[in-house]
Amino acid sequence: MISGTMRLPLFACLLFIGAFSLVGSTDSCFAPQEQPAEREGLARLVATCTKCHEDVCTEWKGTLHAQSWTDPVFQAAIADRPDKGESCAPCHAPQELMLTGFGKLPLARKSDREVGVNCVSCHMKGNRYFGPFDSTGHGGVDADASYRKADLCLSCHGQPEARAEHDQGSSYLVGTAAKDGQTCQSCHMPAAQRKLVTSPTIKEKYTIGEQACRVHSFSGARRGEVVRGAASMIAAFKSDQLEVVLTALTGHALPATEGRTVRLKIGFRDAAGVSVGEAYRAWRHGADALPATGPVTISFPAGAAQKAQLTLEQELPKVPGRDAAIIQAIAECEATR
Repeated sequence: MISGTMRLPLFACLLFIGAFSLVGSTDSCFAPQEQPAEREGLARLVATCTKCHEDVCTEWKGTLHAQSWTDPVFQAAIADRPDKGESCAPCHAPQELMLTGFGKLPLARKSDREVGVNCVSCHMKGNRYFGPFDSTGHGGVDADASYRKADLCLSCHGQPEARAEHDQGSSYLVGTAAKDGQTCQSCHMPAAQRKLVTSPTIKEKYTIGEQACRVHSFSGARRGEVVRGAASMIAAFKSDQLEVVLTALTGHALPATEGRTVRLKIGFRDAAGVSVGEAYRAWRHGADALPATGPVTISFPAGAAQKAQLTLEQELPKVPGRDAAIIQAIAECEATR
């Protein structure tokens, strides 16, 4: 029997032992999360992909995904940051997305950052290959339906807490495109039917036929042909007002990221075509952006104007690494009384 004078010290000892085992246990919720070892030889592995998949890799090499770390605009932006871009590395130099899971912020890698967001980032976990379709290549590619969903892209483009300035996902998820079943891939990775193995030196070119895949050009806001038509615009005079109806057709808010401006310019004219006034309106990323949920109607005082010429454009401003602003037309229209 334990005496009354011994109970408290023994109880305290048991508490100490319990606390020590809790901290030391790998099963404990207090234990630090183990981060997987970083892949070695990543740049060499990505270069190997080109030997068979020339077409896809050529498309990828011309994108900002391939240049996500080396892009001069990005490098200039992080030069003055206290962390020199380390907080940006999870998306600009990620390890395999499947390590954390599609839709979750990736892990950053320390080496081979110059290969940006690459083939391995999206299509490998460990020594296994994954994609939207089954294939006999690589000893077997595992088909995963997740590749046909927006979560794949939202790993980096839908992180409102970690990177609100680059969050397209939140507006997409509440927009009409998501409700209609469209994904990021629908616009930024058009569907294609072709041979994935295109190197003439690889005999599998002749045994693996054409199959469904997607173009890896990831066309976005720096491409004028993509920006053109990113919104529709209708204008009409109503009494002493000019009513303008704008509808974002991007599937997400417009503009889609920080640092870009969408601007509406209106020139009012009399019956003879002489200028009688101008009007402007601008939208920026965040709460002030054109929504993805449907049309927006705006009215401008028109006075006695008989005609109006409207231009909707996007501006990517001059920044370190970009010598001049990039102005791209989205839509134009006219209105006459």
